[in-house]
Formats: sequence, C-alpha cells, structure tokens
Amino acid sequence: MTEKAATRLLLRALELLLAKDDEEWKPAAAVKTQIRRLDPSFSERSMGHRTFTDFLTSRASLVEVKTEGSDRFVRLR
Repeated sequence: MTEKAATRLLLRALELLLAKDDEEWKPAAAVKTQIRRLDPSFSERSMGHRTFTDFLTSRASLVEVKTEGSDRFVRLR
C-alpha cells in the first residue's frame, strides 16, 4: 500500500466515523478498526511505522493526536 493510499484511507475512516456522531475526537483504536474495514490489507508496519500512533503522527498536517492516560484520540485538523 502506498503512503498516499493510506492517507486517503485515514481521511475516509475519520469522515465515516464523524458521520456516525458529531464527537470531534475519535479513539485511535476505532479509527484503525474503520481503516481495516475499508481495507483489510492495511498495515502501518508495511509502510515503516512501528505503531499506529507513529502512522498518525506522520500525518500531522492532516490530523491531530492527543493522549489521555493510556488512550489516544484523533481528529481532523
């Protein structure tokens, strides 16, 4: 999977989750689950990212990540 395709998947997943409810911040785990529903072959490791959070932070121009305790949340910028 290309970086560009992964970015499109991330944005699509966030859009779908936002359509379900208007809560701005989405749990990172829910975002990854949605991405995997859209494309079961998605793997952040295949693009050189150690964790899903690393993948998210590599898209800092598009999404913002916050940590609350052990939970991570994502929103569109």
